Parts: sequence; structure tokens; C-alpha cells
Amino acid sequence: MRVAVLTLTRDRLDYTKHCFDKLLRFSGCGYDHYVLDQGSRDGTYEWLQRESDVKWIVRSYNNVGINRGMNVLLEATWGNDYDVIVKVDNDCELTQPNTLRDICELVHEHKVLLSPRILGLNNPPAAWGEYELDGETIIDIPQIGGIFIAAPADIYQTFRYDESRLLDDDVELCWWYRGQGGRCGYVKRLKANHYETTSGQHARYPDYFQRTLAEGKPSL
Repeated sequence: MRVAVLTLTRDRLDYTKHCFDKLLRFSGCGYDHYVLDQGSRDGTYEWLQRESDVKWIVRSYNNVGINRGMNVLLEATWGNDYDVIVKVDNDCELTQPNTLRDICELVHEHKVLLSPRILGLNNPPAAWGEYELDGETIIDIPQIGGIFIAAPADIYQTFRYDESRLLDDDVELCWWYRGQGGRCGYVKRLKANHYETTSGQHARYPDYFQRTLAEGKPSL
């Protein structure tokens, strides 16, 4: 099983350092990490250049938006025969061993979109119910947020993010996949943190969130 992890960064270097370390520590499997930095001014790009665990790094000197950024990263993975592609934000803090491995194995085997339970959100999605996959309980939710979303790599041969919008289209991805007969959800046994919680992030980086609000991206 070959896994690619895609991450967009923009400032908040402390979060990137901490959460990339947790990803490496709790992944439980090998992965190739692709990162697009969107105009960071706090040394993030320079740190990424020195980070040997990142396979592919590119720099945009301004914010091209999440949707365009994700398409750039997806295009960078072409030709590498990945089985699973995972979007992991730089404020996603893994907390349990083998989180990436266990989720990617389920995704690869059952062709579902999955995430660990994300703690620390101000507005977590409501569950529709539960179902079982290989002895794992999956919380059935209408869509997975962009903090962590693992998908079969081959769906991106068809799906692309809508670049006419700056907003995160993970909602569109999940509904599109459900329309193809697919399922998505949280793996109940596994959890990850929206690092420092949404409220804590607002308190620590108020300017960052003022900028995202001005650009039209809602915070979870």
C-alpha cells in the first residue's frame, strides 16, 4: 500500500512543526509527504526546505486558495501509483499509534472516505448512525472536514476541486462520493485533535483568523 499525504501551509510554523512530528510519530506506515506553502512570512517555507521527511515542497508567493492548492498537490502525485491519498492539515494533531496505517488500510480495502474523530472543533458534524468495517466501528457522518480526509487515490482521476472558489470543498467531495455509492465517516476508535482547539487557535493567532474571514473561509 502506497500512501501520499498532502498538506497546505500558511504561517503558524509552530503548528506545522508540532503536527508534522505527531504525524511521523503516530503514522505507523511509510508515506510520501507533499506540501504547498502559500506565502508564509514566518520562516515556514525555509523550515520545510530543511525537513528531510517532506518529499515534495513548492512555494506560492500568495494565497491561491485551498481548492487550487489541493489541485496542485494532486497533480504532483501523478505517476507515482499511490493507493491512498490523505489530506492532513498542519493543525491536525495525531494522538494514537498507527492512526494513518489503520485508516489507510480500511480506505484501501473498502473504498471509503475516512478520518479519525476530530476533537476540539467548535461545530463538530452530527452523526447519522454507525456501521462496521473489519471489526472497526465507523461513525456515519454526512461529510468529513478538511483537517484529515483519507480517500482512495483513484477517485482523483475523476474528482477535482472547484478552482472558481477559494473555499475548502471537502463537503463537495464527500457528497460527490456518496453520489457514486460511496460512504464516509469517522473511525470511532481513533481520535486526533484540532490542535489547541478552534477557540484556542483563535486566541493564539487572532490575525490569522481575521485574514481567513476576510478571504471567505469559515473556521470549524
